[in-house]
Amino acid sequence: MTDTIGQIGLGSVGRELAPHLIKAYGTLTLNDRDEARAKSFGNAGGVFASTPRAVADASDVVLLSLPDPDAVRAVLLGKDGILTGATRCTLIIDTTTSDPATARDMEATAKARGITYVEAPISTPIPGMPGPAAARNASATFLVGAAPESFERVRSVLSHLGKHVFHVGAVGQGSAMKLVTNYIAGATRVAVAEGFALAAAMGIPCARTAEICRHAAAASQTLEEVIKQVIEGDLNEVNFSVDLRYKDFRLTSELAREMQVPMPLNAIIIELYQMMRARGMGAMEMNNVVPFVAGLGGIDIFKGGKKV
Repeated sequence: MTDTIGQIGLGSVGRELAPHLIKAYGTLTLNDRDEARAKSFGNAGGVFASTPRAVADASDVVLLSLPDPDAVRAVLLGKDGILTGATRCTLIIDTTTSDPATARDMEATAKARGITYVEAPISTPIPGMPGPAAARNASATFLVGAAPESFERVRSVLSHLGKHVFHVGAVGQGSAMKLVTNYIAGATRVAVAEGFALAAAMGIPCARTAEICRHAAAASQTLEEVIKQVIEGDLNEVNFSVDLRYKDFRLTSELAREMQVPMPLNAIIIELYQMMRARGMGAMEMNNVVPFVAGLGGIDIFKGGKKV
């Protein structure tokens, strides 16, 4: 018997996952805090549900694609939440970039209600391809934290959404690994920003620096993502916001304190992103950190040299 599927969350990544689930399962029960988003899939096989609990009442499996841990708690535990009395759902797959403590809490609460909760945060392994594009192309990577007996059922769902499904360990370890991968990519992005600014201060515009770095020791997936948007693309197109990247660094810091792991560089980066947020840039694309860092020194990153 094939599971029936529901999905909650249709943001920049979630809206790219939904068509694959509709194709695989024929129909998909949907909910989003923006009702119009959920209803927009009506002609493609999506069925609108007014609350998270309504999704869970209509689905064996519910996939979550939410912005942060607070949203996860609201969807599961809030008024009309999944865990307030859903009668059908037996498996929750949470693809949100969250924190291990929230994941473990949700697993325990769901288990007490006879529901299996697993985490499967999403990432991308392809240079120059942000998360939404990886989700659109079904080329994403999922980092699963789950009991071994749940993993095969989870993989059968996620195999329709991505190329790589890793079982990292117990619930909590998937979130931890996602924070690690995002931290490495995010810290590298700041290093790229500083390097571009230094070269530009010497009169070398970022397009030339990027061309050289692609064929030198600085080559990396993160460099390609910066090039695709800062130099070849449009910084007004938001793939991942400053606020969301700040959230990742903050959660990483909290996990590091819990595990007593010193991460001094992370502390500096958090303050850098907080500066951007303080200047009203929270909703902007995170790659704006590149011209922002140059601007701190009055540097014209695109033409090279100091700004007039």
